Amino acid sequence: MKSTLFFLFPAALLFLAACKEQPIIIPDPSLNVTGRTVLVEEITGVRCQNCPTGSQTLVALQQQYGADKLVVVSLHAAGGFSIPYSNQEDYRSTETQELANYIGGFLGFPAASIDRRLLPNEASIFITPHTRWGGEVAQGLQAEPSLAITVENTFNPSSRALSIKVGILPAQLLAGEHRLTVLITQDSIIGQQLNGTTLIPNYVHRHMVRDVVTAPSGDILLAPLGVGQLVSKTYNVSLPDTWEAKHCSVIAFVHRGGADKEVLQVTEKHVVE
Repeated sequence: MKSTLFFLFPAALLFLAACKEQPIIIPDPSLNVTGRTVLVEEITGVRCQNCPTGSQTLVALQQQYGADKLVVVSLHAAGGFSIPYSNQEDYRSTETQELANYIGGFLGFPAASIDRRLLPNEASIFITPHTRWGGEVAQGLQAEPSLAITVENTFNPSSRALSIKVGILPAQLLAGEHRLTVLITQDSIIGQQLNGTTLIPNYVHRHMVRDVVTAPSGDILLAPLGVGQLVSKTYNVSLPDTWEAKHCSVIAFVHRGGADKEVLQVTEKHVVE
């Protein structure tokens, strides 16, 4: 009898260990896959005489669909058309140009990428003319979202320190390479802009990319991204004193790597709510 109990005791311990309650990871309740948001990346420049027409088109589309459904960023990366006028701030940056180059070449202006989708029979991801953008945005909004993404900002107005926490929750298995890109944009920047043949001294520049927080090509996420597998990333930056924090936003989006760079989901969060 003693011999029998000797063998049963360790077996009971194993059973109890197997039945030990495991902690349940509860994702952020705001990370719900409820709908698709479209990202538009516009190429522009202060000397681009046709670009204001493209910007007006995007403003109208964002008013139509809402800023929660259409996120717009403007890249001042139009070559010689982005060279600043005298006594004007230079809106260009090396990182912004690298970001534009990563997306692909463009054949004319105004030009915009819609979720970085390469359309059939097109050589470039950037679409011209601007009259085609509305249809592509509408089509993108009909796509089923494959993940949810949120941004939580913590900003110290005294030190200008900004902590950015990004949460990603896949709704389906995402195999292959995926990347996270995080940008800081500033809206309502007053400066010169050529519009047709008229140089406007107090033009309102919209959605301007000020900083690329991640690598311009995005930070590679560990693969595969499993269903319900929460991914969290934190970035810490400082906003220059010349940037109006109340007009700044953080843009975060997940996109594929490799030749296919399509954006799967995007979100925008103001630095100061």
